[in-house]
Amino acid sequence: MSSAADTEPPPPLLALPADISLHVLSYLSLHDLCHLRLVCRRIHAFFEAHEEPIYHQAAIYHHFVRPQTSLEDVADAHEPWLGGVRDWKELCRRWLTLERNWDGRGFVREGGFRPSEDTVIDFEIDEEQRTAISLSRKGGLSVRALEDGRLLWALSSQYVATARCELSNGFLVFMAKHSGLEIWRRAADVHSTVLRRRGQVVHTPVVTPSPAAIRDFQVQAGVLAPVATDSNRGHFVPHAYVDISHDMGAIRLLRVVYPLLAYVCFNSPNDITVVDVTSGEVLWGVSVGQGPMVGMSPRFTFPPTQDCVAMDLDLTREHLCVCMYAVVVVFRLPAHCSSDDSDAMPPSSDADPPDMLVLGDVDTPAARQTTAHLLMLSAADRTEPAPVAIHGVSLPVVATARGQDVLERFDIVPPSLSAQRANMHALIPANAPRTQPGFVCARFSPDGKHLVAATAFGLLYFAWDFARVERGVPFSEITEYLLIDEPLREVSWDSELRRLAVRTAWEDVYIVAINASYHSSRSRSNTHHDPSPSSSPRLTISKDAAAYRLLDFSNRELFGWARGQGVPFQGMQMTRTALWLVWDVALLAHAVAKREAGAVGEHNTDPAPGKYPSSISVSTGAGWRMVLTVDDDAGEAVSGVGSVCFVDFTPDL
Repeated sequence: MSSAADTEPPPPLLALPADISLHVLSYLSLHDLCHLRLVCRRIHAFFEAHEEPIYHQAAIYHHFVRPQTSLEDVADAHEPWLGGVRDWKELCRRWLTLERNWDGRGFVREGGFRPSEDTVIDFEIDEEQRTAISLSRKGGLSVRALEDGRLLWALSSQYVATARCELSNGFLVFMAKHSGLEIWRRAADVHSTVLRRRGQVVHTPVVTPSPAAIRDFQVQAGVLAPVATDSNRGHFVPHAYVDISHDMGAIRLLRVVYPLLAYVCFNSPNDITVVDVTSGEVLWGVSVGQGPMVGMSPRFTFPPTQDCVAMDLDLTREHLCVCMYAVVVVFRLPAHCSSDDSDAMPPSSDADPPDMLVLGDVDTPAARQTTAHLLMLSAADRTEPAPVAIHGVSLPVVATARGQDVLERFDIVPPSLSAQRANMHALIPANAPRTQPGFVCARFSPDGKHLVAATAFGLLYFAWDFARVERGVPFSEITEYLLIDEPLREVSWDSELRRLAVRTAWEDVYIVAINASYHSSRSRSNTHHDPSPSSSPRLTISKDAAAYRLLDFSNRELFGWARGQGVPFQGMQMTRTALWLVWDVALLAHAVAKREAGAVGEHNTDPAPGKYPSSISVSTGAGWRMVLTVDDDAGEAVSGVGSVCFVDFTPDL
């Protein structure tokens, strides 16, 4: 006997042919789909019968994947956090969970590797091989496994005495002791990956008669470097050597973005050289300050040559960025630099100097601060994340915590009208020396379309789609400003144009979320449904943006203590699932212990109010535990030794 529900006419959605119903559902968000599925049994059954196309369309709608991308390709491209995904519904679940964790509405893991005797001063995370490559203050380069900190490969302190290393597409570059640059290549790629450049197969090593042929001392160092011999994971082999003429002096800055390498020498601080990392061939050179200036108003005066000292470099396949204290200059690279055409020719030696896209400021830093967006502490969001069971954790973990306990959220708000009006009527003394903007670093976005620059006065300059400057649009019309209100030191983009990590000189770390609802489970009211492969978010901090301060990686009470140890902590890298940075593990464990002790005090009715346990045992993974005294003096927990630490946003995937 049939039920009344079976005799009722089908819902209007199901009265349509199945393919049309699926097309209608492709315009709904996951939030809407979840509610629609609960309307009646027939719709629920329709979802059960067509689960794969429905959630595939939802993944495209929320920009998790592009159309025509297979599930297998997505899982392979995002190992390991999407490893083992068997259907589109599970992919959507993991992606949304990751987004919730980044937004402080889920869980995060914090931790760090067991510190060595010396401070790490720079590092690179090799996601493909799951290793950490680090340089120490006393010299030496080491490669360790991310899962347990095991040493896999190393170069001695007698061989490597440098403060900077770069990794891109398997090529490791660092400054040599012999007035040059050493280029090494990931050993696993040499025989398993066929790499082509300019129509030719890239062979390792580069040999004579090339001037970039490897040197004998590189070969000897390569023989002694492997520590773990059971596999070539984390191993590198000599690839090339870039000899720097002695009249240029030692190398001051370098930056590698495959297939290009750029560097600046101490004796020629205004000259930048671009090299092909696969061959060691010098491709191009440019001097800052010689070409026509584009992007600034006629009132702006380019700083004198003696003030054009590079503070930072960055590269894309099309542009070179030189960050100086007074200005940020962007050059378009000649076509032959990134072209794979073997017949591409460099510009002639008598060609006119290239245009300089100049990002500067005619206002003082104090005046600019009044027109910048501000951080405003958000009202506490006490939404409790669902409890999760953590399985298979292999990283050296200090603690797994609720995101709202370790991420302090700030809304990004526009400047007040009163402050802007006051700035418009401010009097500036005639002939007064102009205060420079104080740029300290600049980074291109991963797609090479946008540029962010950080200043010593706490300002971030966001130049959106800066190539428009080449078409006559001034930087003032495309640039937004954000005031962090702390002197800034370094920035790092994630791989999805969604977030930017900012480190301050006051030992604070912020994560700036841009276009926060881009992957939201709810309907996107500010964007139309565009499933085309070229669709991308319009980036802005004017709306739908927020910032998060990492509470356990803050050390305002001991500002400058790292510098007192001889070197500030430097080095920060964002991946899709984690933020990596150099930090004191003991200080991190102390912050975790105080927070956990506070939580114990909140739920323990036996001690007197305000009394917390005097000590707490904190696990750091790999069988290592620390017992810390819980008090208000963070100085007691400082070891002064920086190691590679992390905030991982995949504890419940």
